[in-house]
Amino acid sequence: MLKRIYIDNFRGLVNFEMNFDSINLFLGGNGTGKSTVFEALRRIQTFVSGDAKVEEIFKSSDCTRWQTLQVQRFELEIAGNDGNYKYELAIEHNQEKSYLNSERLLFDHQLLLNFNGLDIQIFRDDYSEITSRFPSMIWSESIISVLQPRSDRAKMHWFKIRMERFIIVQVNPSLMVDDSKKEAKRLTYKMDNFASWYRYISQDQGKVAQVINILKTVLDGFVSFKFEQFSEEYRTLKLRFSTNADRTKTIDYSFSELSDGQKAVIALYTILYCTESEDYTLCIDEPENFLALPEIQPWLIQLYDFCIDRKIQALLISHHPVLINYLLASPIGYWFERQSNAPVRVKPISNQEAENSGLPISELIARGWLYDPE
Repeated sequence: MLKRIYIDNFRGLVNFEMNFDSINLFLGGNGTGKSTVFEALRRIQTFVSGDAKVEEIFKSSDCTRWQTLQVQRFELEIAGNDGNYKYELAIEHNQEKSYLNSERLLFDHQLLLNFNGLDIQIFRDDYSEITSRFPSMIWSESIISVLQPRSDRAKMHWFKIRMERFIIVQVNPSLMVDDSKKEAKRLTYKMDNFASWYRYISQDQGKVAQVINILKTVLDGFVSFKFEQFSEEYRTLKLRFSTNADRTKTIDYSFSELSDGQKAVIALYTILYCTESEDYTLCIDEPENFLALPEIQPWLIQLYDFCIDRKIQALLISHHPVLINYLLASPIGYWFERQSNAPVRVKPISNQEAENSGLPISELIARGWLYDPE
């Protein structure tokens, strides 16, 4: 589970730090930095996974505008593998070029990796040092991403796999296509590759059965998924719906033929039931978009139950009154605020504010009464 994040010199985030629980709700006006936290996480994930070079991920234009610092710093703390990981990353920008300044990984305060810009130290699981040589091109990549798995470096490999288990998305049904050229291990931010991701996770028939069973209860007439093959590589995701009560007559629809609301329901339930109990962190920006209250509420209740049971972790951004009031029954809310050309600041929210005022949290936010101006 993600326990802490630290971000410095990334857009409006300056010396920014947050601690997390199993379920977390980000609140605040537009432009206050909520989505920026997700973006920083997504870029760190991309870097550690080795999906792109540093100059493709971290841009000098993303440095905080009112500062002149050339180094961006990030830290993550993750609990898992019977211990606690701490990952430290520094990216330097010089004359429009970006490169790796330093990278460190610790497990229970013991070094697994230490790169200080010149020397690289790699440690086995028993913390004895391994001597290795790397080409200078390593400055453009995460060292974790280029190291091959080894039996004596299992702790480092676990961290890399855990970083791949951040799902960071904003559901955008209009961009979700039904064609898939190949499987995708990770969802893109706008979920346009949903069909390819489902093609990958559908190899686990147990997960697919769970998703199908729950969708039958929330999506009228839904029967099953199927992939139609058009060539050796290309597949089209289709869904089968019944036309009568006993479901003996069915019609197949391409995923792109569904309404935006139907696509959103399918995407949210698939994410939820295909990741629970596997130590995933879901970062979802406004999951309530495109859905009516009766559609989002059952999903929200199930998400909450999974998080409380520690089957999954969730970070949600929302402006929906019902979602806000439901989740803030527990002290899991964070209020983001920011003035022009000033750093983002975060304050914790709990249901105590609502109890003291006699109004729901959402109403306090709507009236601007949650925090008095300083």
